[in-house]
Amino acid sequence: MSRFVSPETREGAVAGVAHFPRRGSREDRSSPVIGNVPRASAPEGYELTAKPSHRYVPNSALVLFLLDFVFLGIAQAGLFGGIGGRLDIHNPTQLWLLVFVSLGVHLAFLYAAGCFRRDTLINFATATSRLAVALGFSAVVLLVLMHFVMGAIFPDAIIFRSISRSATIAFLGMGVSLCAGLYSRVLFFAMARRHWFRRRVLIVGTGSRALYLYNLLNNDSHRELTELAFLPETVIGGEPTQVPSALLDSILPISGKSVEQLASELLVDELVVAVDEQRGLALETLLPWKTNGIPVFEFNAFIERETGRVDLRWLELSYLLFSNGFQIRLMDAALKRLMDILVSSVALLVSLPVLAISAGAIVMEDFGPVFYRQTRVTQGGRTFWIYKLRTMRTDAEKFGAQWAEEDDPRITRVGRILRRTRVDEIPQLFNVLIGQMSLVGPRPERPLFVNDLSKKIRLYSLRHNVKSGLTGWAQINYPYGASEEDARRKLEYDLYYMKNYSLLRDLSIMLQTFRVLIWPQGVR
Repeated sequence: MSRFVSPETREGAVAGVAHFPRRGSREDRSSPVIGNVPRASAPEGYELTAKPSHRYVPNSALVLFLLDFVFLGIAQAGLFGGIGGRLDIHNPTQLWLLVFVSLGVHLAFLYAAGCFRRDTLINFATATSRLAVALGFSAVVLLVLMHFVMGAIFPDAIIFRSISRSATIAFLGMGVSLCAGLYSRVLFFAMARRHWFRRRVLIVGTGSRALYLYNLLNNDSHRELTELAFLPETVIGGEPTQVPSALLDSILPISGKSVEQLASELLVDELVVAVDEQRGLALETLLPWKTNGIPVFEFNAFIERETGRVDLRWLELSYLLFSNGFQIRLMDAALKRLMDILVSSVALLVSLPVLAISAGAIVMEDFGPVFYRQTRVTQGGRTFWIYKLRTMRTDAEKFGAQWAEEDDPRITRVGRILRRTRVDEIPQLFNVLIGQMSLVGPRPERPLFVNDLSKKIRLYSLRHNVKSGLTGWAQINYPYGASEEDARRKLEYDLYYMKNYSLLRDLSIMLQTFRVLIWPQGVR
């Protein structure tokens, strides 16, 4: 008996009971057509012998965050409490403020470095390498905060006035946090090996949509956290379909059982309706799952949640039209603009030395202009001049506009460094400050490319319903794009951002931009 079958059913050991076969098994491969299951109808009323089994599956990213919060907090409190006297920290207020500031900075950089993303939750090497890098940067930031900010708040505290003592605290805190973070990850991966975070997803459908979900959830980033099984469309009144060979091992042998019986027998965490032909379905038969707390997802909604994008290949316009989202309230817009002004002003001031050094390097290389401006498209289809540090030869576009290529020969030696570190984008903070762009939003494209892509990619013009951004959801989830297919994929991420906009998401994207700067993908 599979562990997906409820205890009551397992004890009964009923012949032909439905269960989730393990991947790779060879059960019930007799026919590629599922047509021997009676089609369901929509009854006026029905009763269940037992309500659907529902279990709590903890969110893996949240569990790792809580483990870090606890162990890093204990490590910081123990360190500062133990050596605080030697470093002349005698005020309890200073001590606890230091503990919370240190913990907050460490956790913020762990999040910014992608330590709670799905790819780090399944790979111990990736998890530990990102942990070390994040804590190294957080130690430097903590040193600056202690010496300049907390030193101004507590001018009489020697620990904050002394740069050497601040450095001692910052880097000792990094060391103990690294040990605590490693311990929390060892504990987390021990939980993962016992399948604490593995969801049991039941997909109703065996056609092309079901095959797409099978391939999606079988890739490396999903396979460790998801277990799949499939039911034929006929259980909810759908037409029999030709079953792809890849799904044969994962289809449940239900032996003519009704949906009501399956609801009380299967241990399911989520249910997805992925039926190719949706007319005439008896969706009422899925209510036992829904009304007993088991999420039932529509196909497009499930893809959106799993991938963080609106998949244009399968998108039905009715889904975008009738689902929630695409709402930016007046208060949200005002707070977003306020954040744009504050952050861009501070960032411009802080980055002035970097701009000065970069400008000198550009001039010394070829004595050409430092800045480069280009026409781009923003909200409402309006055009504006975007400013960058020049990274290409002065004659880079003598043959007209073109996408940047990998190892593009037009890029100068200094320009290659500026592009890799994204320093060439700093002047765009001025565009943000004067309101032509936002800190977060779809990246602006040139009018020539916009006109071309709008003809080839459906819904492409929708990305201009919001201001273009310095960074965005597509930028932190997809590498640099220089083709029509890349533009289509980035549009899917942009639509997701617009549909699920919130100020907290903007803050999250701004933090995670740090990961893109440290580990750039596809920079050209």
